[in-house]
Amino acid sequence: MRAHFAAVKARLNADAALAGKGSDAIRMEAGLPVRGTYWVLFGGAPDELDDGRLSAPQRADSDAEYVYTVRFVSVTHDAVLQGAERVVAQLVGWSPTVAGRNCGAIVLDDQQPVDADTRVSPPLYFIDLDFVLKSSRA
Repeated sequence: MRAHFAAVKARLNADAALAGKGSDAIRMEAGLPVRGTYWVLFGGAPDELDDGRLSAPQRADSDAEYVYTVRFVSVTHDAVLQGAERVVAQLVGWSPTVAGRNCGAIVLDDQQPVDADTRVSPPLYFIDLDFVLKSSRA
């Protein structure tokens, strides 16, 4: 699990425009989101473990499907879209290398429209992008 997550996070940091802008959580100060440009990678455990056989029990090394959500946050609507383009370009079609696993190409599963957090003034904008990674035993 950690190796998959680390590979995806490293891939995002490999892009010059995204490097150093990752955060482990939504940045907060005094109970409000911090104004700035950054991304957060959510996910980690597989959403599904299945070997595709009716009678096969789940095992820690079973075929797995991971869903990762990247939330991109910025101070303008346009900056969010620019950041989302960079995230999609880095992840879609890329296959991570994880020891002992065969990883498929990452696909974009879902994206929400750009939204605004109006608790701060001026508003802070964000978008959530969901990616799917399938991994099986090597």
